[in-house]
Parts: sequence; structure tokens; C-alpha cells
Amino acid sequence: MTSRRTVALGIAGLLAAVGTFTAVPAQAASSARCTQELSKASRAGDVAKSNPAAFKKAEARNAGRMKNFAKTAKSDKTLWLDQCATAYYVENTASAAQQQAGAAAMAASAPLAGVPLADTFTLESKPGSNRTIYLDVKGGTITGTAWNQTYGSTLTFEPYSIDSTVDTNFSDAELTEIQKIWQSVAEDYAAFDVNVTLKDPGAAAIDRTSSSDTVYGTRALITNGGTVYTQCGCGGIAYVGVFNTSGTNHGYYQPALIFSNGTGKNGKNVGEATAHEVGHNFGLNHDGTASSGYYTGSAPWAPIMGASYYQPVTQWSKGEYPGANNQQDDLAQIATGAPVRTDEDASGPLALANGASANGIITGATDVDRYTFTAAGTTTVNVAGTLFSDLDVQLNILDSNGVVVASSNPTTTVASGNLANGMGASATFDAPATGATYTATIQGSGQGDPAVAGGYSAYASIGNYTVGLATGQPTTGTPLGIAVGTMANATVGTGYAASPVSASGGTAPYTFSATGLPAGLSINASTGAVTGTPTTAGSYTPTFKVTDNVGGTASQAGAITVDPAPIPPVVVQNQSASGTVGTAFSKQLVASGGTGSFTWSSSGSLPPGLGLSASGLLSGTPTAAGTFTFTAIASSGGNNGSATVTVTIAPAATPLAWVTGPTLPSGKARTAYSTQIKITGGTANYSWLRTSGSLPGGTSFVFSGTTATLSGKPNKAGTFKFTLRVTDSKGAVITQQFTVVISK
Repeated sequence: MTSRRTVALGIAGLLAAVGTFTAVPAQAASSARCTQELSKASRAGDVAKSNPAAFKKAEARNAGRMKNFAKTAKSDKTLWLDQCATAYYVENTASAAQQQAGAAAMAASAPLAGVPLADTFTLESKPGSNRTIYLDVKGGTITGTAWNQTYGSTLTFEPYSIDSTVDTNFSDAELTEIQKIWQSVAEDYAAFDVNVTLKDPGAAAIDRTSSSDTVYGTRALITNGGTVYTQCGCGGIAYVGVFNTSGTNHGYYQPALIFSNGTGKNGKNVGEATAHEVGHNFGLNHDGTASSGYYTGSAPWAPIMGASYYQPVTQWSKGEYPGANNQQDDLAQIATGAPVRTDEDASGPLALANGASANGIITGATDVDRYTFTAAGTTTVNVAGTLFSDLDVQLNILDSNGVVVASSNPTTTVASGNLANGMGASATFDAPATGATYTATIQGSGQGDPAVAGGYSAYASIGNYTVGLATGQPTTGTPLGIAVGTMANATVGTGYAASPVSASGGTAPYTFSATGLPAGLSINASTGAVTGTPTTAGSYTPTFKVTDNVGGTASQAGAITVDPAPIPPVVVQNQSASGTVGTAFSKQLVASGGTGSFTWSSSGSLPPGLGLSASGLLSGTPTAAGTFTFTAIASSGGNNGSATVTVTIAPAATPLAWVTGPTLPSGKARTAYSTQIKITGGTANYSWLRTSGSLPGGTSFVFSGTTATLSGKPNKAGTFKFTLRVTDSKGAVITQQFTVVISK
């Protein structure tokens, strides 16, 4: 079963989260931007014949957007005018044979190297650029654009799909083709400072709010079909020369639309059509001949603004092919919207190390990238392009005197409809065994005479490449050597620094590396210094390696011991505690330092009835009162600490008892009365409570410690009985009934 991957539907910014894009209110679109000149959209050539006055206005309206408007209108049947006489192209579909060939190529497709299918919608060619070409394959709905004026107020577009399941749960096969669409378009625009992306860049990266807004772009909506495709049956449609427009007009003339039902589903075809339609947005016209609106090329080459489905080498053009009817300078025109990239070696030749590779971009026919390197013995410099590369590489190797010692520019041939052989270059030569310095120059090249079918010049041989070097180690002077000195012991948790490694011979500068170092230590690649803070004790035998500037290496083992972190001293503070004879006692002695785990012992006499455990718990039931002092000793990790422990044991408390008898002194009514009831023994903090009976009216108790004072002025005579209960802090309880007589 073919797996499918879920990708959230929505064209953020242009197509909103619900898949809808509204440039302006649809009903106001026409009147807000222009005067309606035509009753309906029409072929520009037909307007030139039937309505010369409207065509004259169309010339004026499109003069700043499109070169050779009048000539093109009369010769190219795919050029149309909308109701406002604004020019756009309606593309022919790819032939059935080409679509079938594309389907066969698609069946053998594999994803881009190094790009997981799950990361498809993160692909970007130049993140951070001020210009953006957003490739949107997720479908949606648009309203309020120029397309709505021509094709309907609400236009729906299916997502890109290669099978009968048309949704945004893209299958692995679909994601593979989507990656190739991106690669094809990214290669065509690689020389320019523009980010070709499948990642939704947000509205701010596309919109151009005013002529001073320098961050903007265009959107290419790649769709199976929908409302517009049903009406046009075309391969794509796009307005001409609208990339740099600003204000609300910028979004009004977008997106460029590419219909995979009309181009063929494979990534090559859709990518070619997408670059073509975006080219119209930049202001490019069709590359055709006197007999055909589209030049299909001749093996192995075709122009992007022709019908480039049929050849593996597709490039921008300036009308050098035989019978060309359009001499527009495509590169110069694109650069009016997306500047040419800054040359990577503008500050001088770049260094190329043995066994390493570097990436570069050729931006034009005069761009020559230079790389310097040291070579010895058999040496190979290899330059490879990318999938769907526009760059045909010319590689030259020059010695220190500027003499070419090797070169490569293979003949380009057709490997398949999608791919060409011979676009890269590889040069192998013999350098002196003692080593010498060389310069590799990389530039675009052509093949044959561009005025003859199948030939092309270096004009648009531009794009990405990767250059790599494989050579030997010079034998000049002393062979590369490495020495590793004795390394001092390190300690866990303590900063360490040593410089045990040195190099000699070979070709400087050197690069140092190491394997097997203790955790927490690392080596400085430039100096060989070993620094850090080790975390694990043990004996280690790391291997140190030095690599010189021409790729020579030498290795040697070393040795280092990491000692455990020192155990801190044991610290015991003087401690004290108190207890009572006959009452259970417990006190945990404490210490710090060591390993954190302690074994306790004592010196001197412990309070009778108490013992000290190995864990430091002093416990038991004291049998004698007094103040006792002894020395407590804590041991941990081979270290000892001691301190004085003082324990004060109080005598056992006497039983709780009444001092005052049950009969209290008598009193007289309406005469001040006061008497005290006392207790003794027990443990302080007493709780008094009258549990029953009544007091003489006008009197009350005040309880304080061992005394309860009854006082007041009795208001009547009588015999009064009440019961008091006293509880001490240990829970002992006594109860007694008291009697007081009040006479008249």
C-alpha cells in the first residue's frame, strides 16, 4: 500500500488558513484599478484586429511591464488581455507523448539525496533573501483577484496530485515529485538573490505594500485543476511583468497558476512550467520561432521560456537559437526583480582542502570561481552539478604560473528526457611528489554553435555546483610527525589544562583531534591543548591525531589518569540535648563533609540509660539526673571529626497531687471573698477545668500555674459544691470536689 503523509491544508498569507485568498473585494476589483476596455478577456492578437482603439490603450497599459507588446500580440496566440487590457499568458498543454514520457520518468523517481520526505515542506533555496518564490501545492480558493474578474468570483483549485486521491495527505510518491518540482525551479533561479521555497513564508514575504518595500515575492500555485483549468484547458496562466508592482496591485495579479493536468504530473514537467510562469511574472515573453509560439529545442537543449519539457538541459535565453523570434535578455530582465547573487570568491580565491568539498554558484557567463589548493602526486578535482542543473561546467587547473595543466568539459548528451550526461567535470593530473600550489577555475560553458540546433552558449550556463579534491601528501622536507608528551594526572571536578601534543614536518597549518579522552576534556583543533573539567575517574589512553594542510595524517597514543575528587574533611559541631529521668530520649547527631555517610562512636561517659548507635542516634531511657558531657566521633571516607555533646537530664517529675483539701474557707454574702486552691508535682504547663457543680453567684476562678484563685462578692448564702480537674503536660490527671459555705 502506498503510504500517505498528512500536510495541513492552507495557503497562509495568500491562501488563508481555510484555503482562501482575497486580494481585494471582488466587486470593486475592476473599477478600483483600471478602466474596463474589453467586454471579456480576449486574445491580444484578436483585439489588435477587431478593436484598434482598445489595443492602443493596451499598448500604453502594458508598456512598463512587457517588452515588444505589439509585436508579441500579433505573433503569439497565447498572449491574452483581460477586461482592463492587462496582458497575461495562457499556456498550451504538454503533448500526450511528453506527458507519457514524464509519467515513465516519474515511476523511476527517487527523493532528493539527503532530504527526508517528512522535511519536504521545509525546503528553501536561499533563506533570508528579500525576494521569495513560494511554490504552493496545496490547493485552495481565491477571490478578489484579476483571475476572478475573468474566470469567476470564487475560484477553487485542487491540490497537486499524481493519483486518484486528490487531497493534501500527500503520498511518498507525491512528496518525491514535489521535491523535484522545487529542485527544478530552485536551479533555474539559483543565480539570483531569491528564495525558492516550499515552506509557507507568510504574507509579509510575498506582499509589497509600497514601492519602498524591499521584501516581496510571488506565489506559484501548482494545482491539478479546478475552476480555471476547466475553462482554459491549459498548462498554466500568469500575468506579465507584475513581480515588482506594489500596493494592492501586487497581490491582485497573483498567483501564477500551473496546472499539472495540463503539463504532466512528473516533477520535471511541473518544475519547468513553474519556472516558465514565474518568468512571465518577471516580465519574460515566450521564446518561439516564426512558425511556432514555443521553441521546443533540440537535443540536449531547450529554452525555459519555450517548451522545455522535451530536453534535459534547460536554460534562460537571449534568442541565440536558430530562428529565434525573441532576443529578450532573460537574465537581465529577472535581475530587475531579483538581483544577481554576490559572488562567493569576490574577495579572492577560496581554499580547497584535500578530501573536502565546497559548494558554489555560477551566476553568469563572466563569473569564474577560483579555488587554490596544494597537490602532490595523482590529483583529481571533481565538479558536480545538482539534479536538473542549468550549469554546464568548464573546469581548468592552473599551476602557480597560470599555465593550464588540466581541463575538463565533457560533451553533454541526453541520458533521458529528464537528465543529461556531461554537465559536470572532472580533471585528473600528476602533481610533483614534493607538492605544488594550483588554482581550479570553474565557470559555465556552452556546447557547439548556439545558432545551430542543439547548441548553446555560456550565456545562461549558471547554477549550483559542488567541487571536491583528492590528492596525495607532499614528500618535501620532513614527513609529518606527531609527539605526545607525558600528561599530568587530572582530578574529577577540578579544571585541567595541558599541551601534550606537538606536530612537525608535513605542510602547516595543522589540525589536531583526539579520541578516547576522559569525559569532560576536549582538544583544541588549532593548538592541540587539552582542557576541561573531568567528570569520571580512571586511566585512559586517548589517541591523538594531526592532519596537515594537504591531508596528511599522523597519530600517536597518550595516557592520562583521572584521580577521584578528594574527600572533604569531616566536620562535627558541638551539640546539646535535654531529657528527663524515666522518659524515652532520642537525639540524632549530625556531621558534614566526608562522603556524606558517617559512622559514629564516642569517647567518655554517656548519660546512664543512653546508647549511641553507629548511625549517630543517641537514644534510650535516662536513669539518672545530671549534666553529662562526652565526645562524639564521626568517620567518613577515611576522615574523622569530633565534637562535644552535652546532655542535661532532669529528675523524674513528682506525681500530680492536690495541696488544698476539699473544704474551702467559708464566706458571707455581699462580702468580698478570696481563697486559693493549689496543686503540686506533675509536669508544668497545667490545664484547669471545672467539670461540674456551681460557684457562689458573684465569684469566679482565675487559673495560673499550680494555683486556682476563687474570688468575688457572693450575692447569696448557701452551700456550693463543684468539681475541678487538672491535667499536666504529660497527661497526668487529678480530680476533686470542693465545698464552700456562704452565710448570710
